Amino acid sequence: MELYQLRTFVAVAEEGHLTRAAEKLFISQPAVSAHVKALEEELGVVLFVRSARGMQLTREGQALKAQAEAALRSVGELLSQARSLRENLTGVLRIALNTDPDLLRVRQLVDALRVAHPKLEVHLPQSSSHIITEDVRAGRLDGGFAFVAEPLPPALAGEVEAMKLATTSLHVVAPAAWAERLKNAGWQELAEESWVWFTDACPCRALLERQLGPYTNVVKKVATTDYEGTLKALVASGAGLGLMHHDEARGWEKCGDVCVWPHDSLPIDICFLYRKDRAADPALCAVLAALRQVWELEQPTASDAPGAC
Repeated sequence: MELYQLRTFVAVAEEGHLTRAAEKLFISQPAVSAHVKALEEELGVVLFVRSARGMQLTREGQALKAQAEAALRSVGELLSQARSLRENLTGVLRIALNTDPDLLRVRQLVDALRVAHPKLEVHLPQSSSHIITEDVRAGRLDGGFAFVAEPLPPALAGEVEAMKLATTSLHVVAPAAWAERLKNAGWQELAEESWVWFTDACPCRALLERQLGPYTNVVKKVATTDYEGTLKALVASGAGLGLMHHDEARGWEKCGDVCVWPHDSLPIDICFLYRKDRAADPALCAVLAALRQVWELEQPTASDAPGAC
């Protein structure tokens, strides 16, 4: 039994005429007749008899009309509730942050979501880019921010979408007391210094290895960490060099905690990661729309791929 058959049945019962019912439903008269016939065959009862006055409900038809109307009302309520949920999303979203919330425009994102969907609760755990990537892939997170230095591996790219928000730069930072010492240094001289290093999966590590590789086979690592607070503390204490994104590096330099090496920087993308199979999820669509608003990105058009938010 199809909903359109019930709609046709009720329309014919209300109009008492096939032609008027067809006009009301914006379909042809033969289609109305076919809908009624198919419904009668499925139910095993005759719903109408023809008379000089048009289509008259049988006793069985009269008994079933109220139930058909109730079924259509229930469907209407279901659709209405679904529309309401789309407009007033509820639930909890877990979106991980990989770095300074100011760089990621988190306050603006939360403000935009709160205005559009006040009942949507957002949790913002702090993590690292490579851990966020795996947690998004495994479904432990709804989405997350990450630094991306190069295209995702094919296997990962088949499951995870990396929505590019912007490109930032990474800068070499050193203890404040080293400013004069590194003033004229190049990558060759930096390769001889001690470093606060990154774990294998961190995209920052690959960028540094590419720069230092031509000058040394073994980097002097005083410690390995993915936590920016630990990196800052070690660099500021004089342990060695580190790598930080532009805003954070300049902010710490202004406070006198570190100095920024003045000769080069490494570009890296800021991306928002989410599973491709969740692209049509209403809550995730709300986040993507808010991100496009906050980062001033183009909104998708009707010609984009089906399911795109």
